[in-house]
Amino acid sequence: MTKPFLLYHWSPIERRSRIKHYGMLPGSHSVTKEWKPPYTCWSDSPSLAWALSGMMHGKGREWDLWTMWSNVPKGYELLTFDDGEPKEYRVYERIWKRSIWYVGTRIS
Repeated sequence: MTKPFLLYHWSPIERRSRIKHYGMLPGSHSVTKEWKPPYTCWSDSPSLAWALSGMMHGKGREWDLWTMWSNVPKGYELLTFDDGEPKEYRVYERIWKRSIWYVGTRIS
């Protein structure tokens, strides 16, 4: 069994109260409001998570960083870079509020 590690997710600050109440919900609108992914996206580093979401969509916004242990979800889909290094962890289940932690806020 792999030792648990931290996973990170950035979300717009407008979603903080909903996340604190319901946790992370797959099927919510994407930041661009163009689709509803059936998963939430996580990364094994805050900077990579930022590069995959906030940096692309965050101009002029405030973003919250959330974390959870990798053994919280029953499973996840791992996407990798061409060299095989982890890129994105897709979690297809709800992550309950008791299992995530608010780390801090960033103004882009």
